[in-house]
Amino acid sequence: MCIRDSINAEYMGIIKMNESEAENAIQQMINFIDKEAQDRAEEIRKKTDEECTIEKGNMISEARKKMKVEFEKRLEDYRVQKKIEKSAAMSKTKIMKMAERNKLMENIKAETAETLTTKLSKSEETYKNVLKQLILQSLLKLMEVDIVIRCRKSDLNIVKDILGEVGLTYIQKLKNEVPKLKGKEIHPKLTIDENNFLPELNSKESGLASCMGGIQLRAQKERIVCNNTLDERLELCYQEALPEIRSILFPKKTNQIHDQ
Repeated sequence: MCIRDSINAEYMGIIKMNESEAENAIQQMINFIDKEAQDRAEEIRKKTDEECTIEKGNMISEARKKMKVEFEKRLEDYRVQKKIEKSAAMSKTKIMKMAERNKLMENIKAETAETLTTKLSKSEETYKNVLKQLILQSLLKLMEVDIVIRCRKSDLNIVKDILGEVGLTYIQKLKNEVPKLKGKEIHPKLTIDENNFLPELNSKESGLASCMGGIQLRAQKERIVCNNTLDERLELCYQEALPEIRSILFPKKTNQIHDQ
């Protein structure tokens, strides 16, 4: 029976009662309605609390999931950033290290060039012999009979002085080393280019072209060039010796101590 039916039944009974009984019956009805309302309200409150608790739990769980995802993302971003920074720092250090090494190597080459030029400038006879060997070596490399020789203007007189001797040596070597030329007359044409000279020795700071000495030989209307300057010889020696120089200056560590 619903509350409405109960109230109707009570109301019909009240009509048959006296005033005192009616008041008691009404009070009972009020108490009943109040009790029913409180029970219903309590039921609604409990249900609401339960739903609220469930919803709050769901919201907290969802928030925790989002926070976890966000935290993991930020952590991964942080790790990636740190890796990038570490890689950049290592690359920068490596570049600086290589730059310092190259600088040291260039200093060694510059000091060698200075020592060489100082030594040759102190002895004209020594430099004359060096020029003889450079010209002869170039002639044998080209194996031509019409050759133009280019030198520094300051070396012109020395080259003129030695050219005849070098020419004879060149002819003799051709006859000895080339079977087809044995017993034949050979008359190579060796011409000094007195219109175009190699640059003189200049400091690096001047910004001018510089040459420590030596010669250049040209043949076949300058289509063939043999560069046998001291600068070129030094560079060739430097490049050949570079691995050995590096191993001496920057030896690899065979035994590395690692932190435990």
